[in-house]
Amino acid sequence: MAFKDLHKLKKIAVIEKEFIQTIHLVVGKDIFALSIYNALQEKYGKEQVRLLSEDAILKSDMLPKGPSTLRGESNQKIIEELYPEAISYRGNDTAIFYKDMAWKNFGGRSKPEALKFDEEFFTAPRFDIAAEKIFPDLEASKIEDFLAQINSEAYQVRLKSIERTERGFSVECLNGTEFQCEKLYFGQSPYQYMEFYKNKNELSDAFIEFCEGTKTSSALFIKFVFEKPLSDVMETIFIPLSYTHEWGHFVGEFNKVDLGEQFAEFIHFLDEDQTSEEELSRTIRLLKKSLEKIFENYSKIKAREYIVLEQEIGCLKIDDELFARANDSGKDETKNLFFLGINAPITDVRCEDFKFEYSKKAVNILARAILIHTSLLKKI
Repeated sequence: MAFKDLHKLKKIAVIEKEFIQTIHLVVGKDIFALSIYNALQEKYGKEQVRLLSEDAILKSDMLPKGPSTLRGESNQKIIEELYPEAISYRGNDTAIFYKDMAWKNFGGRSKPEALKFDEEFFTAPRFDIAAEKIFPDLEASKIEDFLAQINSEAYQVRLKSIERTERGFSVECLNGTEFQCEKLYFGQSPYQYMEFYKNKNELSDAFIEFCEGTKTSSALFIKFVFEKPLSDVMETIFIPLSYTHEWGHFVGEFNKVDLGEQFAEFIHFLDEDQTSEEELSRTIRLLKKSLEKIFENYSKIKAREYIVLEQEIGCLKIDDELFARANDSGKDETKNLFFLGINAPITDVRCEDFKFEYSKKAVNILARAILIHTSLLKKI
């Protein structure tokens, strides 16, 4: 089975073909898209807002998976200024890597195996938040009802194409359903928007270049929920797949014990064109073998496993200036188009009235999504 085919196994609800006119259409399924959807409904009413989620929305869809993506001064400063009450852990130590049967510090005498893709980003100290402090719907007592309500309203059909119209956008789905909207809030990456855009000759070179720059590698995410604590290591850990080949690492984190259980999350970056089901199974087995060698109690503690493949993850090098040039191209290709989430461009120089300094080039993934989301809420 090819890598791309693995994403087709998820059950999709069968929905009859419809023609739907609306003012606001939100495409996406993470918490940023869902929060904007709710905010639009509150202001304009349910009849003027629709949500296209493509398939059923799960808890795991809400936030980026894997190790913390809040790293670096600019990312931390955004959270400290906007949502200081959400901070749950401030790490001071850089990541550690396993070599010669011991943990080594990055920056020391020992050198790690070659870092691949975006692994270097995770070598900086971690910074964690309690997301429910920013999005109350994520609270344990609310999330099940929230998901039930959202899934009852969302159109769970796959997107086929996007076109510009005189009044806004035409969004067609694979089952033939067509949405006509004036404003489009797109929760996937700009690269995916460009891929779905039907008449690419309408797009400026700057806009196409910007969208292409947001394409990311794929990634394998593995989460273990241990029935008892396995480790008290709080640094981000790097476990190489091989000491003889440049195959990259499993980058992971252990999190605090909750009701006796402890969970650990790992990410491994993938080359999509060279990944088969057999290779993925081998990769997962390599991680389990490494954990068994490193942690003596690993084989003695029962654990639940959750394995997810993602074709699109957080992009670390989004060119906001290039998007600004595309915005000024005169083609109106960004008019009434709002990108949401971890790969969206920062469109405001200071994001409205925020009074802190940050480097846009260094705002990545979760902090970027939160900053853009907070700014957009002010405009709705």
